Amino acid sequence: MTRLEKLADAIRKHEGWYPYSRSWRNNNPGNLRWSKFQTGQKDNFAYFDSFASGWLALWWDLYCKSTGRTRTKLTGESSLIELFAVWAPRSDRNNPLAYANQIAKQLNITTETKLKWFLVDF
Repeated sequence: MTRLEKLADAIRKHEGWYPYSRSWRNNNPGNLRWSKFQTGQKDNFAYFDSFASGWLALWWDLYCKSTGRTRTKLTGESSLIELFAVWAPRSDRNNPLAYANQIAKQLNITTETKLKWFLVDF
């Protein structure tokens, strides 16, 4: 499993992927709000026709953010904290720092790890 896939898997776990959860029902392991791969929307989140499509969308979203190919202004120089400030913003009643801390702990890295670190395997 690549580093980027490990990040995606940690996000899947954090987002609450379990039977009958929103992410599970929507085949959306990252709880993405929108994706060019989505089939539609349910519960104000992207819906995918299969887990494979949802997984690809999560991976692609993280890859694009890590390479500066999104309107979020994230780049490979952005930190894990900056990623989760965008991914799970306070405006949605999230705690991006707690999210970043949990993911960092799970991956045995720091919250200051740069997104380009996840691309080393490519």
